[in-house]
Amino acid sequence: MKNDRYYYIIMNREEREIYKTIYNGLSAYSLNIVISLDVTPETVQETYLKVLYDNPHFYYINQTVIKMAGYTGYYILMPEYIYNISEINAINGDIQKIINKVTEKAQTFINDEFRLEKYLHDSIAKSVAYDYDSLKRNDCFNAHSIVGVFLDNKAVCEGIAKAFKLLCNQFGMKCIVVLGKANHEGDFSKDDYHAWNLVKIGNESYHVDVTWDNMYHEDIQYISYDYFNLTTKEIMLDHQVLREVPLPECIDSRLNYFYSTNSFVSTYQELFEFIVNRFNENKIIFRTVTDKGEFISPEELREKTLSALLHTSHMNKNTRPFSVIFNDKHNTVNIVFRKEQPKKIDITKHNKPH
Repeated sequence: MKNDRYYYIIMNREEREIYKTIYNGLSAYSLNIVISLDVTPETVQETYLKVLYDNPHFYYINQTVIKMAGYTGYYILMPEYIYNISEINAINGDIQKIINKVTEKAQTFINDEFRLEKYLHDSIAKSVAYDYDSLKRNDCFNAHSIVGVFLDNKAVCEGIAKAFKLLCNQFGMKCIVVLGKANHEGDFSKDDYHAWNLVKIGNESYHVDVTWDNMYHEDIQYISYDYFNLTTKEIMLDHQVLREVPLPECIDSRLNYFYSTNSFVSTYQELFEFIVNRFNENKIIFRTVTDKGEFISPEELREKTLSALLHTSHMNKNTRPFSVIFNDKHNTVNIVFRKEQPKKIDITKHNKPH
């Protein structure tokens, strides 16, 4: 499995020494990893976490707890291993088979950076469900690792972010697991801890949140692209980096989903034509431009979207049931057509897991 290690690269010499000691200890399945340096326990703990963020292949360690003893200048880390070596070898083989399948199919897009990244993003979103049960229990270790994504097909944001990093690294794309908070109202006072990714493609960096693009609404699951290649300014509308880490600044929008697919509307006429032209598809996704006077308020956007949908349905003599999900923070609209008639026309705000 290929890998890049951003957190190691930005560390000072002392932190790198701690990192290498931990990395070598985890690789050797050491029960006790000794850190003999005059540093704070917080430095040791944070370095330990960064080793795990940099290296998704350390799935065989309990990611949810850090056990440490000792005193300043002499710390002992005591990792909790959840698989033995024979189990690890078997799991490595199973994960590699899945990676090989994804890699083989992804070769079609090898010369198109946007479609390649989108394929990797979609391959995870299609295969994994958010593991809500793990939020209520302390023994769902796989949910926080690539095992949850690739083998159990259920995970939380940490496992999903690590799996996306692993796939990106297979194609030479640099990718960081970012730890922070996320709240769709932008209220970071709550303990809404979250993990997502930052990718570098060419010379530009982008934020990607596969978890929040893997959407569940009522009885439907669909892939959204609201959080596919965002700038720093955009992601910070409802995400916040937890620790002060010098992340690359993301200022480019070239590979943002809506820019790359030309899925912007600024007037009601553009909105109507956009829906008409894509009415036979399974879903319609677009982003609104709010500075031209026609979509000043979320309520106005909802009203005009519904009007355009009903008008188009009447024109096509097609009464396909649909749900419309609005993301007010990012001015995006996801229209998902259903196979069966819902109890009522469903128009709602974005609903996403942490």
